[in-house]
Amino acid sequence: MYLRRNKVRCGETRRTYLSIAHNVWWSGDGTKKAQSRPIVVASFGVEDKVDVDLARDLVQAVEKCAPRYPSRRGEGKQVTMRIAQEIRKIEPFLKMLASRKLNLAEHLPPHPERAMVLEALVRDRLAEPTTGAREEEIIADLKTRFAM
Repeated sequence: MYLRRNKVRCGETRRTYLSIAHNVWWSGDGTKKAQSRPIVVASFGVEDKVDVDLARDLVQAVEKCAPRYPSRRGEGKQVTMRIAQEIRKIEPFLKMLASRKLNLAEHLPPHPERAMVLEALVRDRLAEPTTGAREEEIIADLKTRFAM
């Protein structure tokens, strides 16, 4: 998994969106040759509103905590889509963690403890995903965990 930058042009303006992606070999509709294609696992949103360094650390935490499914050759796309379904359940939580508004990087310890904290947060949320959690609920939960 990696942090994907997708540059989009909207009229005269250009925006860059950040997301967690994973490349998978598969042949698209109508083509016979397999190609490496990205599958977006979760989106962070517009780069201007995201702490990029923290987003990179979150990508590593998600990769370590993502569910593992057995796969055989040629099943990469289906397995990655199953993983993406699980990760998308906690996408609002990931967006909030990476947001500049929360400024979580200021409150986290330096590496390697930082990675351990992020992994624990992601692992806990994957164990009990709350779909549609509001910003206020996420911030309150983080504040109680870190006593901010």
